[in-house]
Amino acid sequence: MVATVREHRIGDVRWTIVRGPREAAFRELGAYAADDIRTVLAGLPSWPVAERARRLPVRFRAIEAASQVEHPDAYAELTALAAGAGVPFDDLLLANLRGDLDAGDGTGCTDLAWAGSPSLLGHNEDGAPVFDGIGRLLTLLLDGEPGVCVWWYPGFLPSNTFTLTTHGLVWGIDSVSVVTPSPCAGRHFVARTAQRATSVPEAVSLLRSHASAGGFAYTMGRLGAPAVTVVEKAGHDTAVSTVTSGLSWHTNHFRQLPHLDGAGEESLDRAEVCAHLTPTSPDAKWLVSTLTNDVHRTAAGGDELLTLSTVVTDLGSGEVTLVPRGGEPLQARAPDLAAGNVDDVG
Repeated sequence: MVATVREHRIGDVRWTIVRGPREAAFRELGAYAADDIRTVLAGLPSWPVAERARRLPVRFRAIEAASQVEHPDAYAELTALAAGAGVPFDDLLLANLRGDLDAGDGTGCTDLAWAGSPSLLGHNEDGAPVFDGIGRLLTLLLDGEPGVCVWWYPGFLPSNTFTLTTHGLVWGIDSVSVVTPSPCAGRHFVARTAQRATSVPEAVSLLRSHASAGGFAYTMGRLGAPAVTVVEKAGHDTAVSTVTSGLSWHTNHFRQLPHLDGAGEESLDRAEVCAHLTPTSPDAKWLVSTLTNDVHRTAAGGDELLTLSTVVTDLGSGEVTLVPRGGEPLQARAPDLAAGNVDDVG
């Protein structure tokens, strides 16, 4: 079957929708976004990653081998993406393994959630300035799989930011730098496989059963369900907590597995802000305002990253508010974004 890539716009945001068989779809996506992928590769400070891979070739190839064996579909997607873009596969692999090789990839993203009435899940996507104006919404409609909508960095597996699926799952991911990464599968590969889950318990089970070289913290919810689940994952360690009422927050260090990481000052500063928030009955507007003001990043004053987008999902209504950097807020429904229903998104 033929794969297709279609570009749309929602306000100030680019929305790319890809349909078709897995490998054909990713080849087409790579070809379509080839210029952006090259821009990203040229702009990333990738030399520490390449140097780390050269110094630790056994660990690097062990992580690659585990990624290929345990997550063959995601590995095939990255291979096809590189082929379509006409760039060396190892370049994309190194970019995707930045947080798995103890080379430092910045500490980005904040997740805030409120469990109750309404239940809300919000995510700040913080990234390098090279991504400013290049990131976009991406919806994948692969044959035989649930629809998935993410904020996508060209050249990366579509798994390391926030996720909306046609199974009603919603989550944001925070990067965590672990002190000693394990020779396991890359964390982007693990997160991509988790997007197939049909429920939060299934996603948690999958994360428990799949080791991850680097660290991620997932803040998860499901449309129609009031609870929020936080999963911290690194190596073979998994910590899970469920919040049934009140505020949940996470930045870029582990709260339940602190022995695995080295908390950075910038992450601790944002954590301090989050810990002192005292909402009583927040709504989506409050959560958007908090994320775009109190923990918003501008790549200034020594901070290397900036907030590229903010997304808040009302788990009860399914309404999503997306605020792109420098753009106007837009509203859509999570099921429409995950299913690529262009006519229903204004």
